[in-house]
Amino acid sequence: MNSPSPVVLLVEGDILVRHPLAEYLPECGFTVFEASNGDVARRALTISTLQLEVVLADMTSEGSGFALQRWIKEQNHPADVIMAGSIEKAVDCAAGICHEGPALSKPYEHRLVLDHIRRALARR
Repeated sequence: MNSPSPVVLLVEGDILVRHPLAEYLPECGFTVFEASNGDVARRALTISTLQLEVVLADMTSEGSGFALQRWIKEQNHPADVIMAGSIEKAVDCAAGICHEGPALSKPYEHRLVLDHIRRALARR
């Protein structure tokens, strides 16, 4: 019997950034849920049947970045969070919130995203 594929929540407000990555990751063996903002992401994270393991969030999007990371910590949700962004100031701020500091910048390099997700899952 095959084990279920790891579940990733991709939180990105820009559909032109989110959609190509959401199409790529299933080819690499992941189940992907998309959220366009922090509110949608929070709802997804509260649905226990989704069993989200990794959240990739744009730290600069409204309600999707630092606020979402803080909320996930407060909820003691087990998902690993990978923060991404393209603004240098936001990257500096993220270093104090994330386990490893900011990990990715946009535009996303799909293989680099894949590496970060696999490392996050390996730490579990």
